[in-house]
Amino acid sequence: MNLPKTTPTEFCRAYIERDLQNFIENNKYKDRQKVMKQMLLRSDELSIMFRELVDAFGYSDKMDSPHLWLTFEHIWDSYELAQESIVASREMLKSIKKNTKDIIKLAQKLSQALREQEELYRSSGFCKQEYQSVFDMIEQGGKDNGYYEFALSEKLRSLDGQFDLKYWPKRADIVESIALFESNLQEPEHSIIPDVVMKGRVSNIKDFVLAFDSAFDELNDLPDGFRFSNNALAEIINVVLDVQVDKLVTADAIRLVRNRY
Repeated sequence: MNLPKTTPTEFCRAYIERDLQNFIENNKYKDRQKVMKQMLLRSDELSIMFRELVDAFGYSDKMDSPHLWLTFEHIWDSYELAQESIVASREMLKSIKKNTKDIIKLAQKLSQALREQEELYRSSGFCKQEYQSVFDMIEQGGKDNGYYEFALSEKLRSLDGQFDLKYWPKRADIVESIALFESNLQEPEHSIIPDVVMKGRVSNIKDFVLAFDSAFDELNDLPDGFRFSNNALAEIINVVLDVQVDKLVTADAIRLVRNRY
């Protein structure tokens, strides 16, 4: 499809329409589709943004330059920066942290119980009918994994036949290593929402601006250091978040956030 190069608005509309049709035909990116339809419906409100895209990257298609395409994708995905999405991500982070603490506590408790079991058998005169090695744990854990069975199981069996139990880590040590691993992990970072947003006070406009801008400073394929003007970013927010007329975000609001942060 040849994209019209008469005006930035006509070019960008055609660009969005083409990709939207492709997503619809292939039943992909349902959330992106909603944003793209919204952009087409309110395209007359995006004239500044469209012009800045063409000024920065020209009338370029995907094969000419990836920057326009990737910037469009960043805009289409920015629905995830809506306030309700950020609040949900913060709650999810709390759940992740609690889950990590539970894993550490349970792994420590289980490794202690395994050591106590070993000591009880050693000192009581009772005999354990079967011993489970780390190799046994891997074999039993991988029995429903066809890739493991096909590529690794036989190789591990050959090692198990060459070395007796004293060469393998004990079950308690392996379980304890889970607690150690989880304890040493850095706090998880969101793939889209930066820390300054995750850890700050909830504010719809501020959070969107900081998260949207920060993506252009990270190690990715977006144009490094690129920024839309305050007016253009206000247009993006109003359309992507479907802001109603009486609550439209202004360029001054964007300027205040950028100047402060």
